[in-house]
Amino acid sequence: MAQRNQPLLVGINYPWIDYGWDFGNPPQAWVAWQNLAAWREAKRRRIVEDFTQFADQGLSAVRWFILPDGTNYGTGIESPDNTDGQWHFEALPRQHPFHQQLCDDFEFVLETCAKLGLQFLPSLIDFHWCNQGAIADYKSGIVKGGRADIVTDPAKREAFFDSVLEPLLEVSLRYPQTIYAWELMNEPEWVTTDKSLEHHRPEENKTIPRDKMLSFLRRGIGRINHRKLPNGRQAFRSTIGFAHHDTLFDWNSAGLGATLHQFHFYAQKDGKLPPNVFSEEYPCFIGEFATAVQKDWTDLKKRKLAQSVRNRLDLIEERGYPAAFLWSAQAMDVATKWTPDEVRDTIAFLRTSRGGSADDTA
Repeated sequence: MAQRNQPLLVGINYPWIDYGWDFGNPPQAWVAWQNLAAWREAKRRRIVEDFTQFADQGLSAVRWFILPDGTNYGTGIESPDNTDGQWHFEALPRQHPFHQQLCDDFEFVLETCAKLGLQFLPSLIDFHWCNQGAIADYKSGIVKGGRADIVTDPAKREAFFDSVLEPLLEVSLRYPQTIYAWELMNEPEWVTTDKSLEHHRPEENKTIPRDKMLSFLRRGIGRINHRKLPNGRQAFRSTIGFAHHDTLFDWNSAGLGATLHQFHFYAQKDGKLPPNVFSEEYPCFIGEFATAVQKDWTDLKKRKLAQSVRNRLDLIEERGYPAAFLWSAQAMDVATKWTPDEVRDTIAFLRTSRGGSADDTA
């Protein structure tokens, strides 16, 4: 297979330790305050150990969801409220203590990446943020999802950006070289509809009209793009983690302001990986692809090649993409297989792609 002039950057999706409450204080009902310091210390040790292993394996970057479904962002009386079958939620006040701990945990990850020579790709919210609320602990007011108001209501959206996104961007400015890109949202297509909301059953979780979602994405990406370095250059590349390659065109990723296009590839549709048609000025990368076989990649099948991580990375490089992030180090799903075999496969690709020997994988 053909080689790019520049080696493919290979990153990995972490993508969570405790989905929904990795950054900021955990729900008090799940981690008592008297145990909080020890809990956070143990979690930080694990982060350092895992990230050190990634760096030793030759991986270049880590993608991690910050507030995916909002589990710990608003609990108790501040959690989403269901009134007459509709979920409602208010952004936490700007001076709420949650925000300081959120920033402290975020900065710890940036410090760890900087020390290890890794780049970091934070993803602010996941599409599950907008799902119908699911009560995880009724007595303690812990609700997963139910926060679509932050996307659909302009005033709540701006309050959320002011109190959450802007402080995280401020922390990021202290580590500009460590940020691979700033991602506003993961896979927004799953909760977005062109139809009236009344045309969907609640379990379908189509909670966001397309015009509202596009407005949210455009405003948030604009905030990321607005951040500048002392020399006046844009501080961070901005991106949206689209689930499908087609969305880049259907939703006009460039028109939303994204300076780094992104899509996720799980052999959808015909199973063929499309070639990279984007320019070097506004490049496109693959934010997720499966380490498990899950579904055959048609191009490899036609060539009678194994559905291995190494062959998939070879194909991504051949198609002209500058970067790809493995799915995943932590998730337990049909797309994930991250055993020593996949690790060795990845290391073999990296050493060959960077001028090493394919046999030097011990």
